[in-house]
Amino acid sequence: MRVFSGEWEVYGLGNSKAVDFPGVTGIKCDITNYIELGNYIDDIDPDAVIHTAAIADANFCQQNPELSYNVNVEASKNLAGICCDFQIPFAFTSTDLVFDGKKGMYLEEDGKNPLSVYGEQKSVAEDAVLQIYPEATVFRIPLMFGFPGASTGNYLFKLIGQIKMGEAATLFNDEYRSVCGAKSISRGMLQLLGKTTGIVHLAGNERLSRFDFGMKVVHAFGLDRGLIKEGSQKELKNVAPRPADVSLNINKAIILGFSPFSVDEELKQIANGKYI
Repeated sequence: MRVFSGEWEVYGLGNSKAVDFPGVTGIKCDITNYIELGNYIDDIDPDAVIHTAAIADANFCQQNPELSYNVNVEASKNLAGICCDFQIPFAFTSTDLVFDGKKGMYLEEDGKNPLSVYGEQKSVAEDAVLQIYPEATVFRIPLMFGFPGASTGNYLFKLIGQIKMGEAATLFNDEYRSVCGAKSISRGMLQLLGKTTGIVHLAGNERLSRFDFGMKVVHAFGLDRGLIKEGSQKELKNVAPRPADVSLNINKAIILGFSPFSVDEELKQIANGKYI
């Protein structure tokens, strides 16, 4: 919303949390309610719709599949259908967790095989969105980080807070993602929306473990490196299965003009107060 509001009149739909951004009109809306959602879109008459809402807690989805399906799949179908009816450019954000993590550096065309309920729901939603509205764009995105003040549930916010409290953080050295900053992802969406259809990977240029990322964080923020410890995902009993390597090949996006900041550069912007 911050990136797009520089060039567009932006409306932010929220349900569990009110949208409160400078230059953005916040609207409370239940996107699982087809009629309510359709009425809002009809009233706003948008030039484009970007659907980022989801229940993205993989463990919660594993334990509450019906509730999460309603948001992650049915609401996505609602939005795709409405945008198709009005012929509004539509982007749906999916996840690298549609893959099983057995090979890494996945291409858009690679076969999907999600391990978790969350990954399965996003995979089903991808297929449904493109079936309902073939001209839609599905942006698969990775583990992201951004402005720590955006939310107390923010991954970066939690990690920095833990280290500043003097508590050690054990991070996986055997789980790989194409980590990328929220600003880079948002700029990529702004650049590519309406210019491509189908599936596009928007992610960082680097294949990093969570431990690698943690070391970059403490370096950027001048924190105690000794409090970042290495661990294995195999040692953690998780409700939702975790794939080992869901790094993404982003050559398609780069050819289309996508140019993400490096993780170090974007972390430096945040640490220096120059992110927003």
